Amino acid sequence: MKNDRPGLPQLTRRDFFRVGGVTVSGYSLLPLLSPVNVHARKRVQPRGTAEVCIFYFLQGAMSHVDTFDLKEGKWTPEDLDIRTASSGIKLPFGLYPRLSQRMESLALIRSMAAWTNLHNIGQYYLQVGHPLSPARVTEMPHVGSVIGHEYESRRKDSDFLPPFVALNFGTTLVGPGVFPASCAGMVADTHKTPPFVMKEEEQELFTIRRELLARLDLSTVRPSQRGRLFDDYANYYKGAYRLFSAPGAPEVFQISDEERKRYGETPSGDACVVARNLVRANAGTRFILIGQNGWDLHGDAWKKDDQGNYLAEDSAQRKLSLEMDGALSGLLDDLASMEGDDGRSLLEKTLVVCMGEFGRTPGDINGRGGRDHHIYAHTGLFAGAGVAGGKVIGGTDEIGSLVAQPDWHGERPIYPEDVLATIYSAMGIDWEKKITDTPSGRPFYYIEDVSPLGHMDFDEISELFS
Repeated sequence: MKNDRPGLPQLTRRDFFRVGGVTVSGYSLLPLLSPVNVHARKRVQPRGTAEVCIFYFLQGAMSHVDTFDLKEGKWTPEDLDIRTASSGIKLPFGLYPRLSQRMESLALIRSMAAWTNLHNIGQYYLQVGHPLSPARVTEMPHVGSVIGHEYESRRKDSDFLPPFVALNFGTTLVGPGVFPASCAGMVADTHKTPPFVMKEEEQELFTIRRELLARLDLSTVRPSQRGRLFDDYANYYKGAYRLFSAPGAPEVFQISDEERKRYGETPSGDACVVARNLVRANAGTRFILIGQNGWDLHGDAWKKDDQGNYLAEDSAQRKLSLEMDGALSGLLDDLASMEGDDGRSLLEKTLVVCMGEFGRTPGDINGRGGRDHHIYAHTGLFAGAGVAGGKVIGGTDEIGSLVAQPDWHGERPIYPEDVLATIYSAMGIDWEKKITDTPSGRPFYYIEDVSPLGHMDFDEISELFS
């Protein structure tokens, strides 16, 4: 396989068979085993600056060159209100009027790249940090499930919230893989009635039904017949009941009119209110995934006036940006102003990551008035948990096509594996760990050193914290 990307290793024949040498039929003959024998390949020093991670996923991929890696040209709408923020970063205030004033709390990475231009695989990469392999897809856990597993021993008796919560995630959510169902993501949709809020008059009937179901389970399934599937259902059920019956659960999922307005009166804003509540409750949730769908703007990203000039006003790009602006600004403000039990702000204890699966094509927009998929450069936003705000890591060429300046110790573009390694590090997790007992027989590394282009030394983005 020819490598036409400078500075990146080549995928050899041996590497290819190491990556893809397990068949689907072989997998189907193996039982699903519990994860044991966790090992680490090399010594790393996780930071442990975060107790929770919030991942705001821009599903469909935001255009970096129109937003946080702004490149001006004939394609740029005149009403973007482009200014220089207090941190010295040039931004379109017309798209991000609130975030533009909060850049001292945010760090931008403009040297990101992706492995694929397909949405489903790109979104899989950011959930797992591994290539999509049909032979191993069932055993691969979501990063939130890994974190849930790592924090299982630290759960308090009073914890009633699941370790991993996914809000408004409008695509396939990766499961817990080799980990038990208690580590799976609990899915909630803020477009609908707040979940897990039971009326007081329903409690008694619910308790009677639960006790009856428990007796039926014990009478119909012998211990010798219980396998992974039965245990998974039992874990889901126990977790759901604990959430239903916890006195503090309704407050976590309820949103006041004032909060909804302050966060932008959008589904993403509502999700960020719930995320803030989950962090403030300090009742077991460690990873929160928020999905904002709609960024796949191949066409009609901007409006046009009668002369054919592009306008941001009333455009799809501006609507999505303003939703993100209100939601993230409200979240950052509240996390920074609220204190935890140890006196630190919640933002100091929470890593916030915001990015999509790849970027959009640079230069002039296409004939449909939008931008297509682009894997060679895009931008991510980071805040909290020791992240040094007001800084930019990396830079692209004059049109935003390629990473021209990596600006980090890896001296190459930053890939999804590096992002997940950074999340693990902030959460105090050794990202070099592996699990040896898996259905495929291959060890599962939290972050593996094999990429689609060959061996690669993935690492945390330490420059974010200095």
